[in-house]
Amino acid sequence: MIPDRDAALASVLHNLVTDVLTGLDAGSEDEVDPTALASMRRSVEWVLRQLPPDQLLFGTPDGNPNPAVLPTVVGLLVDIIWWLDSCDDDEVDPDTAVKFAENCAAELHALPAGQRGRLVEVLARLADTEPHPGKQHQLRFFPHAMGFIKDEPDTGDVPDLDDGDTPEWVRPEDRTAAR
Repeated sequence: MIPDRDAALASVLHNLVTDVLTGLDAGSEDEVDPTALASMRRSVEWVLRQLPPDQLLFGTPDGNPNPAVLPTVVGLLVDIIWWLDSCDDDEVDPDTAVKFAENCAAELHALPAGQRGRLVEVLARLADTEPHPGKQHQLRFFPHAMGFIKDEPDTGDVPDLDDGDTPEWVRPEDRTAAR
């Protein structure tokens, strides 16, 4: 895929991440614990700060798209869905979490076929290089969870995880610190 198309997909996915966080912010305290959401926002901001300054959507100083942006934003989207899937009921109401995950799936299905294919490619590449077993599991499972592939993939071994369970979400900054 040409870099401009990657930048366009990154922009769409970044907007989806932002929309989920904004939507969760608008929920009542019975639906979403503000402290839990603030922690997730800090993690998203931490990940974005790992990109060179001013390169989230605008590209490098020479005008080319930053090749790190699309994988970064894909990783953030997976993190948000992972967090929604594994957070405690007192952090995000289960019905609210499902609603947001289903809305994400609907938005992703609305992408043109080429962008959906590119998303699946990036997920596979990220999974192949991800050292954290929980995140690797989520990267491999995401296309199935979003309905892009029918058969459940082999998601690797996650310690203390029973079949069908979601590994507990680990903040990106903690995953990096553990390496």
